[in-house]
Amino acid sequence: MKEVLLPYHDRIADLAKEIAEHRSQGIVVLDASSLEDIEDEYGGDAYGEVRQRLLTILEEQRGKDYRNEDILTLDKPRGLRFVVFLDRKRRRSQQSTVGDLKSVRTRMMSSLVPNLARAGFPYIKGVARFDIGYAIAVHNPLMHTERIVRRAVRDAMTVAAHHRQADELQTLERLLDIILRERVVTAYQPILALKERTVLGFEALSRGPRVSGLETADALFGAADRHHLHIELDRLCRRRALLSSGRIPSTAKIFVNTLPATVRDPEFRGRALIDFLDKAQVSPDRIVLEITEKLVIENYHLFREAMAYFTDLGMSFAVDDVGAGYSGLESIARLKPQFLKIDMALVRDVHASLVNREMVKAIIAMGEGIGSTVIAEGIQTDDEANALQKMGIDWGQGYLLARPDAGPGLETV
Repeated sequence: MKEVLLPYHDRIADLAKEIAEHRSQGIVVLDASSLEDIEDEYGGDAYGEVRQRLLTILEEQRGKDYRNEDILTLDKPRGLRFVVFLDRKRRRSQQSTVGDLKSVRTRMMSSLVPNLARAGFPYIKGVARFDIGYAIAVHNPLMHTERIVRRAVRDAMTVAAHHRQADELQTLERLLDIILRERVVTAYQPILALKERTVLGFEALSRGPRVSGLETADALFGAADRHHLHIELDRLCRRRALLSSGRIPSTAKIFVNTLPATVRDPEFRGRALIDFLDKAQVSPDRIVLEITEKLVIENYHLFREAMAYFTDLGMSFAVDDVGAGYSGLESIARLKPQFLKIDMALVRDVHASLVNREMVKAIIAMGEGIGSTVIAEGIQTDDEANALQKMGIDWGQGYLLARPDAGPGLETV
């Protein structure tokens, strides 16, 4: 599809007439330039594909998130900064005010941006960043219109950066409040036998409190990574997971996600660990430390040295997200973890995907070879569950089997 969206430089004649007639022009800049990394990592075709998705969504939202009469342009050819020149009909003969522009930004952030966020899939993992700023191009007969507009675009980007920084500061404050007041919410999702539905254990899943903006795991842990508080948050989540585990059956194992720093945490070793487990009333043999495949591979020697300390106490290890795209199956096999959890991306549509089935079979074979129990994550359909059973997987986790539960009554699962 041929791109029809023009850079604002090609609309200077129209803009000059508008600005001269009304003495000013309100503009909003939507900055999606964070997606430019796609071209560096995946090439020009992938970048072009994502840009076309953005253009399609912007056209679909015309008349909803911005007016049909607004002029939508680019800051440069093939760019990802969209410059919207607001139509005068918003206020008839009146000039746009800063308050008008703030309202436009608020509406776009709440409605347009969530729609645009899906355009980066599957090249962007997590939530893509979109910034929105605004400015007013004020008529000056001594200056060329292009320079007036260029300065306004620059001012709008400064406003966008200010909002981004203010949002991040607010996020940091909320994150610190969650950590210091121990406000994480711990839900437990059961790991069940695919056939009999008996319980092997529960994975502790940590979330932020409601109305915090950090309710989801991606939002909570993403904020902790950005503000270098991931170790502090991990320590809190591990602590709350074990202290709250009294509401799950005493015979079930507790799968606790953890970071590499855990194996060096003085509060999770020696007398401090023994005292804590006694307080939590959890025996070590019920605890399964769950590490993602990526972190295991990146910290292989660290884990190889540290695992013995915890396994001697009776704890177990699980490798999470196995098959997520990292070529470290040999390293995982040498560690011989007690559990292998197959990444949900391989489980998705496994009944219909030959590639996924072959990958799952390879993980099953590795598990059999090193004596590890294989668990399939993210099971959502009966077709997936049946296919996994036929391949020899006994244990699973996912919405088809049971959703995470943050309340009492888990013993009835």
